[in-house]
Amino acid sequence: MDLVKGKVFLEFEMSETGHQIVEAKINGKLLRFILDTAAGSSVLNKACLAELGIQEVSSEESAAGLGTSEHEMGNIVVPEIELGGRLYEYPEFVSLNLDHVQVAGGEKGVHGLLGSPFFSKYKAVIDFGTNRVVLSYPLSDN
Repeated sequence: MDLVKGKVFLEFEMSETGHQIVEAKINGKLLRFILDTAAGSSVLNKACLAELGIQEVSSEESAAGLGTSEHEMGNIVVPEIELGGRLYEYPEFVSLNLDHVQVAGGEKGVHGLLGSPFFSKYKAVIDFGTNRVVLSYPLSDN
């Protein structure tokens, strides 16, 4: 991780399945997230909510993506996520059973997905040449 004024550079690993995975912290716990530019939401796996102290409110909605049509989403509030030493306050997340994507994380598994709203908000650039993600943030949003 490197910090440049207004930018955070995150290293990502390529999993055996070709997924890009970054590490992040929520409530002090180190977690692994798939970079999922096609996801309409960022997602936390329902299985890790209790460990993170995050409460879920049931939702009437179901997920609509590859392999998720039968999975119910939950509404959750994540006060902050730490990526590359930078705190991002109140990122938008939903909860979902992610058993069907655990293979993407290999032996370590995954705890969630970072979706397109997060990438859009922080003007993310994914650089496959260097295996890095660059996130920008307004200088007033320290």
